[in-house]
Amino acid sequence: MKRSYCCLLLLLCAPHAFAQTYPVKPVKVIVAFSAGGGTDLVARAVAQKLAERWGQSVLVDNRVGASGMIGADAVAKASADGYTLLMASPQEIAVNHFLFAKVAYDPERDFAPITLVAVTPLVVAAYPGVPAKNMQDLVALAKAKPGTLGFASPGLGSTQHLTGEMIMDQAGIKLVHIPYKGAGQSIPDVLGGQVPLGIYGLLTINQHAKSGKMRILAVTTPKRASSDPEIPTLAESGFPGFDTSLWFGLLAPAATPKDIVAKIHDDVIQALKLPDVKARIAEQGADIVGDTPAEFAAFIAAESAKYAKIIKQAGVKLD
Repeated sequence: MKRSYCCLLLLLCAPHAFAQTYPVKPVKVIVAFSAGGGTDLVARAVAQKLAERWGQSVLVDNRVGASGMIGADAVAKASADGYTLLMASPQEIAVNHFLFAKVAYDPERDFAPITLVAVTPLVVAAYPGVPAKNMQDLVALAKAKPGTLGFASPGLGSTQHLTGEMIMDQAGIKLVHIPYKGAGQSIPDVLGGQVPLGIYGLLTINQHAKSGKMRILAVTTPKRASSDPEIPTLAESGFPGFDTSLWFGLLAPAATPKDIVAKIHDDVIQALKLPDVKARIAEQGADIVGDTPAEFAAFIAAESAKYAKIIKQAGVKLD
């Protein structure tokens, strides 16, 4: 009986002891997109500080392909011990499972949210020759010439594309979606006026806007961007409640012990308070968030519901 009691105590204490010693080996943060992109840069900023804090290597591993699903699936199927994490974006967590008939993982079932790290606005940008100084002008122009104004996005089913669909739905207008293979491929066509509009991450085209080669009409987040507070929001421009963004959040496999999730969360929050981390993330046009696991879970649920609705309304499907 005494031996059984001792074994029970050891089992009960094991997760807490694990959290106290974690990590005892290198930690891997998987990014489902290529090196140099926003998700990758945010992941590396956080990983560097975690490595310093933990005295262990924190490696960023880019697993590219299938709209982020290859990297996300690798984390969903990894050992739930805190040594494999995912720095996620909306695509692989809140969008893909509504776009594709088959997704190998379930975002709600297979991940434990840790924290929403940062959010960066999207922007509606126009070629300067377009006679629209703001969103009200653009809506009026689109209603006067329905189905003639095109907008570029990085691809069918991207957050940028779905933002365009939401704008059309709320404004009651018809734009022509022109998908490209990445934002970089579309920029020359918008700069040259072959495509009048584009929806981009703020950082992607900010320099073009500052040089006068593009005109930013609005940001898509509820609050103005801290890096460019002079740009109005869509909510201020006749689109009440409008909210889309590129966001970056840290998740673990679903069965990761809660003590481990809590430790990672607390250490990431401390890293996000450091001035150099704030500066590196601000360089991406992003605002730091650093919420709780429960708050991040609620945020993911709201994002999923939002994109599910617009994907269904627009009839967007990828197989």
